[in-house]
Amino acid sequence: MKDVLIIIQDTGLRPEEVFRIRIENIDWNRMVIFNPHGKTRASRRYVPISRRMLDLLALRCAGKKAGWLFPSLRAASGHLTTVAKQFRDARRKAGLPESLVLYCARHTFGTAVYEATGNLAMVMKVMGHTDARTAMQYQHPVLDPIREAIDQRNLRHNLRHSEVLVQ
Repeated sequence: MKDVLIIIQDTGLRPEEVFRIRIENIDWNRMVIFNPHGKTRASRRYVPISRRMLDLLALRCAGKKAGWLFPSLRAASGHLTTVAKQFRDARRKAGLPESLVLYCARHTFGTAVYEATGNLAMVMKVMGHTDARTAMQYQHPVLDPIREAIDQRNLRHNLRHSEVLVQ
């Protein structure tokens, strides 16, 4: 479950997309994973591999050139399809609220990328969104830049105003 959580947090992939990662879709040179399908038409995309994911993927893929990253002998699909029970158990043992769900890791990614870049189009592309309204949930505006802009405007205005008064 830890590996799934790290991949979601570091790529913004949906949990079901993580479970469907195939080793042959990992481009080690470009440090990206190709997601060939998903929930929307925009889900077909490349997602970045973070440095912390690199070691995780190397261990999981050791000696393998193809196949599922999260194989499962019990699943008809051949790959893991959920870690919901493990996540619930871990959340309960940690004393975390039920409102914390695995999907929160995807939202953490979206918020961090948007805050770091301010680029909504990039966030939409990497997360597989087609509607800006969906991606806007990752925008958590802070008031400091607005306050700074007003203070700078007032400072410029006060300087011009005091120059006029001195003349």
